[in-house]
Amino acid sequence: MGMRKTLRRPHAGSANRWLLGTLLLAALAACKAKDRPLLFHSGAGQRSSLDEIAAVFAARNPGTRIDFSYKGSGYFIADIAASKMGDLYMPGEEYYLLQAVERGFITDYSPSTDIAAHFITVIITPRGNPRGVRTIQDFARPGLRVGLADPEAAAIGFWQEKTFKRAGIWDQVKKNATMFAKCIPELGNATQLGAVDATIVWATTAVLYLKDIEIVPIEPKYRGLIRLPVAVLAFSKQPALARRLKAFILSEEGREIFHSHAYGIDVGPLDAEGFSADDGKATALDMKWLVEAARVAKDPSIPVSPATVGHLIKEVTRQRKTKL
Repeated sequence: MGMRKTLRRPHAGSANRWLLGTLLLAALAACKAKDRPLLFHSGAGQRSSLDEIAAVFAARNPGTRIDFSYKGSGYFIADIAASKMGDLYMPGEEYYLLQAVERGFITDYSPSTDIAAHFITVIITPRGNPRGVRTIQDFARPGLRVGLADPEAAAIGFWQEKTFKRAGIWDQVKKNATMFAKCIPELGNATQLGAVDATIVWATTAVLYLKDIEIVPIEPKYRGLIRLPVAVLAFSKQPALARRLKAFILSEEGREIFHSHAYGIDVGPLDAEGFSADDGKATALDMKWLVEAARVAKDPSIPVSPATVGHLIKEVTRQRKTKL
């Protein structure tokens, strides 16, 4: 008769050690996933609003960290194509996001539902507007020092060129250009320091310099209303969390945060080129409050309230606390 092999029951201690090891590995994996930050590629012009949105979102989702890659929108496609890294993408113009869609980096973008807010183009000048710039046509004036951005690097450069071409003065404006910025904050800084006499920026950039510049609304037919899309990248390592952040950005609460930083959220109809198509009616109040915010920020005798600065209370209050 052959020998019969007896199956031994695992010792209780061994089983416990195996279970403990399994639980530790699972916990370690969970910790690693939790510690891995979301990588958010975004245009430099969105920094103020997205920093606030990220702080609110992280507070409501403990353990979440969001790392932003802020730069001129023209740089993102090459970076993303090379690295295949990132969770969300919000460039400063829909054109750049559609490039990512064409390359398969984004697979679920909806142009009708995934627009968080709008940039609105405005003229800014140094404090006091010493050269008396009032209209787009003034940019063609001989001797005016104009700040432009490189359209290959920054979305605002694309819109500057588009605006001046619509006005029929692009060639004259180019002759007046004394700088070609790689990102929009360079234009704000140059205007603040008086290095240029005038430039076109987003209202969201203008609102960061209220005490040091003057803001001139652009005539409605030249007023750009730039759609700001947000999308989850196809190679996101945390797609569920990325989609949750995207949903918050697109929510009413998220849109109100954008509005408080001078983004347009109800801008009215756009024409085929992206300019205001309602004679500026829908954005008239936003432009009024932007101009008033610059006035109130400079004059400490005026109270900061919805009656004086509308929805821009936070930014005016912040800048009033800084020294003149």
